[in-house]
Amino acid sequence: MSANLSLYVMIVFLITVVMSPTISSVSGSPSTPNNNSSTYPISNLSASTPSTAQKIKNNLTSTFEITDQIKALIDDRLDKSKTNAAMVIGFIDPNGTQFYGHGKMSNTSNTTVDENTIFSIGSTTKVFTTVLLADMVNKGLIELGDPIEKYLPSTVTVPQYKGYKITIEDLATHTSGLPEFPGNYCPSFDPARTAVVDSVQYRKDLMNCTKNYTFDQFHQALSNTTITREPGSKVEYSTFGIGLLGHILTLKSNVPSFDKLLEYTILDVLGMNDTSFGLSESQKSRLAVGHLNGQELPTLNMSSSIAPGGALHSTVSDMLKFLSANMGLIKTELDDAMQESHLIRLSTGQILPNNLEISERNNNIGLYVGLGWFITTNFGHEVIWHNGATIGGYNAYMAFNPVTERGIVILCSTDLEDINITTISFSQDDELSSLIWSLLNQ
Repeated sequence: MSANLSLYVMIVFLITVVMSPTISSVSGSPSTPNNNSSTYPISNLSASTPSTAQKIKNNLTSTFEITDQIKALIDDRLDKSKTNAAMVIGFIDPNGTQFYGHGKMSNTSNTTVDENTIFSIGSTTKVFTTVLLADMVNKGLIELGDPIEKYLPSTVTVPQYKGYKITIEDLATHTSGLPEFPGNYCPSFDPARTAVVDSVQYRKDLMNCTKNYTFDQFHQALSNTTITREPGSKVEYSTFGIGLLGHILTLKSNVPSFDKLLEYTILDVLGMNDTSFGLSESQKSRLAVGHLNGQELPTLNMSSSIAPGGALHSTVSDMLKFLSANMGLIKTELDDAMQESHLIRLSTGQILPNNLEISERNNNIGLYVGLGWFITTNFGHEVIWHNGATIGGYNAYMAFNPVTERGIVILCSTDLEDINITTISFSQDDELSSLIWSLLNQ
């Protein structure tokens, strides 16, 4: 992939504006796809694998711990911001897990956040969708190279560019040419405004106009979209594309809704009992309230059509279960799918040889795209990661180094700008990001 550094900067900016809310059910659609002769084998989706929590030790060696420097930095940023926001950070390696939390559940709560506190995880949802895709590919139910029109209702017109069609892989690698959000998603929505500290009222207005977005509107938006370049030729972050991917996966399965498909395939297998789109009453009592400029924001109800791109809630404890499986620290039926999702893919859809040495592609900082994941390489290290933010006042980040077998999850209940953090990524221009990079690569 050429122009890696420029691409890196572009994607980091785009990732930070992704939305993530609460929904009750993520239905595929009542419409019938063109090709649904094979469906997901429900009998193979039972949670037969023991919970990850049973297989991971809860004590870490002193060689890998949340350092006092990181704790002090988090404490300082949150306390000085006076936002009433909170952050939980979790680390994992082959020896176990470790957690650190700072801040309260809400402006009026005296309860300190911990590894079981629930947050919206924003665009981090996307990698759950793409792991689900990889699993369906491995089961022979869908092909990465298939044009997406094969799986959509005949009433939907899929945009093309000079005869080049959008494929399933294009959706999963953000190379479809589709915009970040559907054109008719919300008349007042401006992604650029959500990328900076903005008014609480603007966020609330967006929440009101996004919750009733229907699948018919979603299909109409796709039919009315024009793409301006060949699919697969350029990375441009698209929640629209991942939402469409989740919709297609649901249509292709015999499972009635995306949330159930995700539950059967990934969440039950990994014992992720606190990860879901909608929340139970018990879970709502453990939900950290999102903030902007110190003010609390209401819970966002997001349209089910976009939900696969950014609507999950989770805890740091659950997210470390997901990382542990991706890192190979436990063995599950998802191993092959997860490894497939990590493979670096070129804009042409080709996969780099598995035996290609990391040093051959990362003499400088590079950013690559897998199925949903981003892969940063720098000075002999490779870190696989994703982050996300929501208009509901949350930020999320997870990353791991497959060589050192170290991983991290960070969940936060405010916009990062409110606590003087540029971005949680590997741009190396933020102190927290630099500390995390060093810790993962030790």
